[in-house]
Amino acid sequence: MAWFRTNRQNRPSLPADDVAARTTAYVYGNLLILAALVVLNPADILDGRGMFVILGTGFSTYLAHLTSELVGHRTRRGESLGRSGIIHELRNAMPIVSSTTIPAVLLAAAWIGWLTPVAAVAVAVLVTVGRMALLGVILSHLRAEKSSLRTILAGVALAVVCVVVAAVKILLTH
Repeated sequence: MAWFRTNRQNRPSLPADDVAARTTAYVYGNLLILAALVVLNPADILDGRGMFVILGTGFSTYLAHLTSELVGHRTRRGESLGRSGIIHELRNAMPIVSSTTIPAVLLAAAWIGWLTPVAAVAVAVLVTVGRMALLGVILSHLRAEKSSLRTILAGVALAVVCVVVAAVKILLTH
């Protein structure tokens, strides 16, 4: 574990704007994937639609997030981003892709019969909620700081809020 502490202490922290952008993408991605997961039924998973719903949710969320960041930049600065700025925004939106990957792989495993649909969705939901609960730890890592009990509890509280938001989405849209 000493290598981890050494790396964290020697690694420069990201600029605050990048930490904020990646945090937004992380929360947004996980929240929308969670909302998509909880409405899937076993038939959706067995015929592959569930995996494609998650992949489509992740991809469309990534594009929507990127578009809104580009429009936001233009609004704030009065100019378009150049090629390097667009690449920078693509990188800052990557937490949305990481939010999608494990749930999609789990649903693919259920589609080909390696997992039951219920197990795949249950594990995917647990992973997604777990990622939200770890947000405080991840933020500390991005800032090259040690995690505190406060940051850990803030992540757990965020996970609870995200579960409530996903439940509200289900109640209002299904």
